[in-house]
Amino acid sequence: MKILLVAAVATTATVYAMQASPHFVTAVPWYGQGVWLRADFHTHTQFTDGAHSVETVVAAAASHGCDVVAITDHGDRNLNGGTPEFVDDIRAARARHSNITVITGMEWNVAPGKGNEHATILFPSSSESADVLGRFRNRFDDQRRNDPPAEPAQTGLASLMPTGQQTLAPVVFFTHPSRIPDSPSAPKTTFEPLQQDAPSILIGIEGAPGHQRGTPLGAYLEGGLIDRWDPLVAQVGGAWDLWLRHGLSVWAAIADSDFHNEGGDFWPCEFAATWVYAPDRTVDGVIRAMRAGSFFAEHGHIVSNAALQVRLPGLPRPAQAGETVSASVGLKATVSLRIDVAATDFLGRANRIDTVELIASSKDASDIVCSGAPSTPAAFSVELTVPPGGLVVRARGRRNINGEPALMFYTNPIRITASER
Repeated sequence: MKILLVAAVATTATVYAMQASPHFVTAVPWYGQGVWLRADFHTHTQFTDGAHSVETVVAAAASHGCDVVAITDHGDRNLNGGTPEFVDDIRAARARHSNITVITGMEWNVAPGKGNEHATILFPSSSESADVLGRFRNRFDDQRRNDPPAEPAQTGLASLMPTGQQTLAPVVFFTHPSRIPDSPSAPKTTFEPLQQDAPSILIGIEGAPGHQRGTPLGAYLEGGLIDRWDPLVAQVGGAWDLWLRHGLSVWAAIADSDFHNEGGDFWPCEFAATWVYAPDRTVDGVIRAMRAGSFFAEHGHIVSNAALQVRLPGLPRPAQAGETVSASVGLKATVSLRIDVAATDFLGRANRIDTVELIASSKDASDIVCSGAPSTPAAFSVELTVPPGGLVVRARGRRNINGEPALMFYTNPIRITASER
């Protein structure tokens, strides 16, 4: 295990005699009492451009090991996503398959992209009606729309805030965010201002896009992905790390199928999975976990758990992915990763994890500070010093395959904010 403690991250500073005790700024309330659920949050059916019925997709998701599947047909006004029939079919499939949680969703054509930029909306139980979905797509969906023009994306996100009897807002994340990287409304340039307006709604980006059985992978331009992951996430110091350094809570450990048909796509949970640590198995429980960042993602069934944690002297328990803690500058933080490695991968091949990496971001830079072959289940344990401006850590792991892109897992980040006293 190679450990590189770079100056930007491991800066030592004066430790004040009277330090504030480390404490949680944001915490997952169900820590130690939740349930792990394997999920796919991006699928399509015959209501738009998919090949199969809602029933078939839900049944296949369950057969491939999904605990959760979201049906996210397109919001195009000339198609049938978001209609009463769409909502009715989801409810019927949910009733027939009590072993899987089925979420009502929509893939939104975000203005002003005219269909270039997409975002998935996951609706909680209080707002999964055809009235809510239909009203949203009629006002805000921008698929080749000119008359009348779609309302701005900022207004669309604001419209999703709870009203009346609703108690829980939907969550939204951009899908395949770099598929058209030169678009003037691409997430690389539009995500930050949009999330600053609606931080509790726009939670992140789909770090691992679907269409992983097709050519080119992900329906990106050839070479557009890095080991099957979007470059905004895979490039150390790239957009994800920059947003984290700017103080945004952005979740990108999302891997989906984007299932349309079995020709270019894997079935839900056949290859890609987002593993969610939720308070319970309900739709609303899963959405709360997504908003909290309490999840990781993987390809190829290579791990069933990837638990990144931060321990600080005096902190009552370890911090986990999605949480934020406060600690004094100069305090030592122990960052660890535990992984459960499957014996075989999705094709039944003998499985292993070849490399794990810890990526740390200070206010000025992002670097890989720990890299090497992991032990199991304790992959690594590294001590870092809290620098002025704080620290954000995230982890990833790689299974190398000759002649193929690597299979990867990614965690969401943990943030340590710095206090001077």
